[in-house]
Amino acid sequence: MNFLRKSTSSVSLTAVGDILLHGRVYGGLNKKSNYEFDSQLKNVEGLLGKTDITVANLETIIAGNEIGLSSFPRFNAPTEIGYTLKKMGVDLVTLANNHVFDFGEEGILKTIEKLQEIGLEYDGAYKSEADSERLRVVNKNGLRIGFLSYTRGTNGIKVPSDKQYLVNSIKYNSVLNIVKKIRKIKRENLVDVLAINLHHGEEYHLHPSNLQKEVCASLADAGADLILGHHPHVLQPPEYIETSRGTKTFVAYSLGNFFSGQNGLHRQIGASLTLNISKPSSKYSAIEVTNPRYTLTYVHREKKMKYVIHQLKDWVQSNKNIETDDGLFPSLEVYENVKQRMRSNITNLEID
Repeated sequence: MNFLRKSTSSVSLTAVGDILLHGRVYGGLNKKSNYEFDSQLKNVEGLLGKTDITVANLETIIAGNEIGLSSFPRFNAPTEIGYTLKKMGVDLVTLANNHVFDFGEEGILKTIEKLQEIGLEYDGAYKSEADSERLRVVNKNGLRIGFLSYTRGTNGIKVPSDKQYLVNSIKYNSVLNIVKKIRKIKRENLVDVLAINLHHGEEYHLHPSNLQKEVCASLADAGADLILGHHPHVLQPPEYIETSRGTKTFVAYSLGNFFSGQNGLHRQIGASLTLNISKPSSKYSAIEVTNPRYTLTYVHREKKMKYVIHQLKDWVQSNKNIETDDGLFPSLEVYENVKQRMRSNITNLEID
């Protein structure tokens, strides 16, 4: 596969969307121990950790029982999900999302403490001002890949004015300030590649909004080479944005839900995205993002309190229908329709 190709000027990256653990995913809020996620994710373990870098959106704090497990509308999940992600090959999780401040500063600090124990790098929420100023950079195959993560808000929960470093919120930073930061990073040559995790958009919309497109266009023109979108909880068609400099930025507007307890056909379908990132010439700064490939996934509710993720193509081969609370949907028809929609902007987009 092309995305596994390695050279001194190329890296491969995998990204997955929202990991949002409702209580029903891990056995209910009354369950106090023996959390085990490996078996629920075993069908997709081959999708993660096979490229140079793997990133995921952890849309819940994982402080565990220390502050009490909680589900919608304020999430706190078992710490064990972090160990499973690490075991599967995830290198970095973005915490910049609307649920990261559900339990305030305590929830963030305990989550970061757990992630550090696990050995998972994080971005988008921080334990101190100094931590927030540390640019996350991965050095691979001669390239420096930097990450920035932002959320459009925190569900109305106010971040203390003297501790705004806790969360990278667009509400407090503004798109203009993000643009300035991107330009500064590129101007000072701190990275070769800059990837942005962006938590924004309209929930459950199957296509990106005009505001999503405008924000991404601004970040692309400022120097973002790759934008990975989250928040709508459904897949949205990706595209390449051509900038005023003639370069192209790959934008995955929304990677949908990867593993969650949300019910609804498109809320249960997500994807693993793989792509290549290369710097064709040491003489020029331009970066190329090529060979994007989506492998579609499907979270099946086997029974009450048991959710298992599958590769959608495998589910289609073995099951005639997808059953949700809204009815039965022909599996093959759903599979083909999702692929067609995802190719709205890139007609030759590779999709499994």
